[in-house]
Amino acid sequence: MYDLEHIRQSISLITLAEEAGAKFDDAHRLQSRCPLPRHAGDRSSLAFSIYDNGRRWKCHSACPDDASGGDVISFYMAWKDVDFKTAAAELSERIGSHLALAKLAFLAEVVIPSQPALWNERAAEFVMFAEHNLTGKARKYLCSERGLSDETIRAFHLGYNPKNIYDDPALWGMDGKKIWLPRGIVIPGFQNGNVQHVKIRRPMRNDALEKYIGPWLERDGAEDVKFGGPRGGRSVLFRLEFKDHLPVLLLTEGEWDTMLVWEHCADLCDVGTIGGAQNKFDLLNLAFLTRYLAILVVHDDDIAGEKGRSYISKLHAISERIVPIEPPAHDLTDYWKSGGDLRGWVAKQVGQALASALTGKNAVSSERWLKILSNLNAEVAGV
Repeated sequence: MYDLEHIRQSISLITLAEEAGAKFDDAHRLQSRCPLPRHAGDRSSLAFSIYDNGRRWKCHSACPDDASGGDVISFYMAWKDVDFKTAAAELSERIGSHLALAKLAFLAEVVIPSQPALWNERAAEFVMFAEHNLTGKARKYLCSERGLSDETIRAFHLGYNPKNIYDDPALWGMDGKKIWLPRGIVIPGFQNGNVQHVKIRRPMRNDALEKYIGPWLERDGAEDVKFGGPRGGRSVLFRLEFKDHLPVLLLTEGEWDTMLVWEHCADLCDVGTIGGAQNKFDLLNLAFLTRYLAILVVHDDDIAGEKGRSYISKLHAISERIVPIEPPAHDLTDYWKSGGDLRGWVAKQVGQALASALTGKNAVSSERWLKILSNLNAEVAGV
């Protein structure tokens, strides 16, 4: 049996159409001459289109009824002239060959079951509360110290909790001790549109955040805990969720660097984090990675980061698509703060990885991604 929904989520219909010969001049209106071999009529018109956020296709002209529209699986059937079972098998093999998931699985952690529905609902309410309270000095901290614009702050649903809260666990679908929601900057993690975990960056003695929102106080709880948040959260890949994707994914060690890279380089690569140097991919993470030609992983320049790079090196030995890279400073935020050209550095890393994927021994053909590589090379040359 094949996981059909996994195939639909993991393989880009746009990329597959481009491999077949489609050429899209406008990313917002995905129209092209029909690339399918059974198209019997005039090929000069833009009869072929992709719609529904990249999930469906249609030939509006001269393809036969049994090969004139559908999802990524039906497109592959029409392109390769194979039956449904063959298409599902070959597309599943294509996914597996991307990252050798069968070999990587033994390095993955067990997927943790999802939380009670009450947990997700209460977490969403808290995130909305924190977004409403993100004003004044708390917002200024994100802009001045973290380099984030209002657009990025909204995109990641960042917020501020102005006081310590000890919430009733029953409201979260849990029992036991109260749910601790400390004062600080709220950073939620989403999967499929639902809040899965909430990190709260607390002010520490003599750090930058303390200067903006006030000092750590005795009543704030443990002094040496930098991040708090509600128990019961589930660790997920921290990122923005989109239907389509760029060919390269850059994974940073933490959320701050992820958001900073998104701020400056959203058009160059997708970006995310598994949330710490000691964290490992679970099976859902690995399934998600199959859509990328290259996954670049940058850890901080410290002892914890070195352990993280060691883990990524093991994955690299199995799949060359996962590549550990050295940071340009202690971390990417420090590099940006010191005046480093973060966008130029990212463009260089992504360009090299994409060039290798598109021209190496296992090269993948894509008109769209070749155009991205050309743009990257031009930008790097201009630095």
